[in-house]
Amino acid sequence: MKKLLTFLLAALTAVSCAFALTACDSRGSFGKKIKIAVLQYAEHGSLDNCYQGLKEGLAEKGYGADKVSFNFKNAKGIDADNTTYANSLINGNPAVAVGIATPSAYALANASKGDVPVVFTAVSDPYAESMDFRKFENLTGSSDKLPVENQIDLIRSFYPADKIVKIGIVYSLSEANSVSQIAEFEAFEAEKNIEIVTQGINAATDIPGAVDTLIGKKVDCLNNLTDNKVVQNLNTVLDRANGAKIPVFGSEIEQVEKGCLASCSLDYVELGRRTGYMIADILNGKKADEIEYLFIEDGYTVDYNSEVLKTLGMTLADAYKDANDVKA
Repeated sequence: MKKLLTFLLAALTAVSCAFALTACDSRGSFGKKIKIAVLQYAEHGSLDNCYQGLKEGLAEKGYGADKVSFNFKNAKGIDADNTTYANSLINGNPAVAVGIATPSAYALANASKGDVPVVFTAVSDPYAESMDFRKFENLTGSSDKLPVENQIDLIRSFYPADKIVKIGIVYSLSEANSVSQIAEFEAFEAEKNIEIVTQGINAATDIPGAVDTLIGKKVDCLNNLTDNKVVQNLNTVLDRANGAKIPVFGSEIEQVEKGCLASCSLDYVELGRRTGYMIADILNGKKADEIEYLFIEDGYTVDYNSEVLKTLGMTLADAYKDANDVKA
């Protein structure tokens, strides 16, 4: 009897160990599903599309819902929550942690300290002085860097060639990407016969006053960057600008659909999809540091809103006659 009990105990132990090895066979996996942590900084169309594309890209590479599970958090633009979520997600020991937008990606990289592979996406300037991602290990990602010169050319096309076009920009003082993008716009002032007029904000409640200040400075138009606080509150910007009958230029198609006049639009679903491919490479054994950062600034479409065009009494230049009318 004693020998039988010893045998049964040994067998039970072996089965338990085999189950444990099957259930937790590697970092970030339980059973047959691989854990991927995702932290999105704010709620708006660009970032939502990025997340959707990310899942589509993973599925195309064989990592669909049957293979991976997502632990998704949205900081909704609240910096304290963003930091808390980042620490919590990294502590969950996922196979990969994904940050959608600069603040979330940077928070995850800080929390990981190289222990968990981090992939960023929708980061306009990964080399920004105040948020330089090159200092982190075990990290890669994709950028939604704006096609700045093309956007300026689009804006200029609505005005006489000899006119100095005053372009107003509302931006978040806390977003390093926005500061970098403004510097790019300003670098073209002399060449493109434009003047950049900026107004920084600390919170969403500052936006109405910031827009009013720019209108008071007689700007000819407003231009949206990929600034999360501003994009998240686009309706406020549009309401103020419409009251003054000045156009707002966007940075992606959904902004044009909502009421911006036109945009050299980045495809955030495609950005997310290609980021999904990068994540798949890591899951297949490639080290994050071996994957080059991805920039897709040349992959844009020109979109315009014919209803806004008519309301403002403006004309689409012949150079953009093949542009996509979101109201067609």
